[in-house]
Amino acid sequence: METAIINKPIYHGNTKEIAEVVASSLEAELYDLKDFNPYIMGEYDIIGLDSQLYWFKPHKKLGMFIEDLDRVENKKVFIISTSTYRKNLLDA
Repeated sequence: METAIINKPIYHGNTKEIAEVVASSLEAELYDLKDFNPYIMGEYDIIGLDSQLYWFKPHKKLGMFIEDLDRVENKKVFIISTSTYRKNLLDA
């Protein structure tokens, strides 16, 4: 099965590092979101979406990418996400 992981890298690169390990383990193609052509989606059976969480949501550009996709059928999809928080934000 052909697998692609679409990554929206930002900040420290932790999420991208995890995506690289997963891509290597699955023998998957790893794409930066800005370089991914949605028209090649049909070439893949499994699609991973990778983003750091921002206020409990994926990156805005990855969310817009998902919303803009035409209906995709017969694909398995998984999500990779990481999150950090600042203790002082939770104490407010």
